[in-house]
Amino acid sequence: MPDRYASKRSLRLGNAKGVSLIEVMLALSILSVALLAMDALMFQVARYNRRSAVASYRSAAMESAASWVHGLPWDSIPSAVGCTDSLNTGALQYTRCVEIVSSTPRYRLTRVIITPTGALQARADTVSVERTKTRSPSPFSIN
Repeated sequence: MPDRYASKRSLRLGNAKGVSLIEVMLALSILSVALLAMDALMFQVARYNRRSAVASYRSAAMESAASWVHGLPWDSIPSAVGCTDSLNTGALQYTRCVEIVSSTPRYRLTRVIITPTGALQARADTVSVERTKTRSPSPFSIN
């Protein structure tokens, strides 16, 4: 019995065109260039993200140091002068050095220097804190 679909089948196979090896290689090379560009972009984003995290931790350490100096009693400020061994704020490990820049009986300007010492590399930063001696709430005391 003759196959009436055989001629149509052979026609379809004869006209069908495949993808050549050169086209596949060209598509792969374009894809590899695009992926390399994305890879370089991801490294740059990761580097900027790390820098941003370090700056954020350093700002938190500076705010913590300023709050610490503000919380010290007036008479304890001179005893806080010097450097601490190691402190942590988040992933930032640092040393805190305190020095009194100027002092009068009612006013003290204190400088706090934060120097990162751990794995996160950052530059040292400084904050100055002005403190004034509070007046006694009693009208009968002499200050």
